[in-house]
Amino acid sequence: MSISLDFASAARYVRQRRTPTGGYCFYREPGWSVEEPNAPDTLAAVESLRLLRCTIPQPQQTIAWLQALQDPSGGYPTLTIGWATLRSLDVLDAKPVRSPEQWVQRWGAAVTTAAACRGAGAIREAARVADLTHRGYGVLGPCYRDGFAALLAATSDAQGGWVHPSADIETTAVAVCLAQIAGQPASRGSRLRAFVRRCEDGVLGVRVAPPAGATSVGALWAGTKLARVLGIRLRFPDAVGANLAMLQRPDGGLGARHRAVSTLRDTWLGLRAAHLLRAEARS
Repeated sequence: MSISLDFASAARYVRQRRTPTGGYCFYREPGWSVEEPNAPDTLAAVESLRLLRCTIPQPQQTIAWLQALQDPSGGYPTLTIGWATLRSLDVLDAKPVRSPEQWVQRWGAAVTTAAACRGAGAIREAARVADLTHRGYGVLGPCYRDGFAALLAATSDAQGGWVHPSADIETTAVAVCLAQIAGQPASRGSRLRAFVRRCEDGVLGVRVAPPAGATSVGALWAGTKLARVLGIRLRFPDAVGANLAMLQRPDGGLGARHRAVSTLRDTWLGLRAAHLLRAEARS
């Protein structure tokens, strides 16, 4: 099994998305004076460079840019910005200027309320809070564990995936990551395994959902991730590798789907999938 991604081209794409301030932006166009760095793109960039085993350019400048995103109380404008900023600093072996623990705890309370227990967005937000506590930014106490368990139960699909009533494999992988961090049963026995198998496809590698006729970079990552968690081997690893290669654009980055515009987030997801696929081939 081989993966025909051009990793050198992917690394060049990521580096070219770096702005003069040290942050990254997937749609950066210096010729148009478009310099709009943001935390999620910066996280995707530094994580991608780490997966590619490339040196991160001028890391101290990127650290300073990230540290400046924090407000005087230790918080951030949104959970997405805060999660991406703190995780990026973690990759760069740096810390925020102020403790964000109270901000993280407030978000923990928000995402575990009954009103929040709906949909893929709630799963993703809870997974980000859990990830931050796992990295030492706050404490994942019993009330949060119970709240995450309730969220997972409320959004689960009877066929083995997340979210009810129409489960998709990428949301299911995020839910399983949340379950692992929160100390909840991650495998759900044979139901999750059967769900993953129903998403596999000899041409697409992994479909976005059992009845779908399409794949995406998120689905390919999710399939490789869930196979690793479950301790099973993908049935069509060559198809997964081929579909990953089809997502790479002429600029070196990867898009969400075939011929979609390349983004840093999709490049990171694709590289994660390739990394897991390589690990499976070696085992």
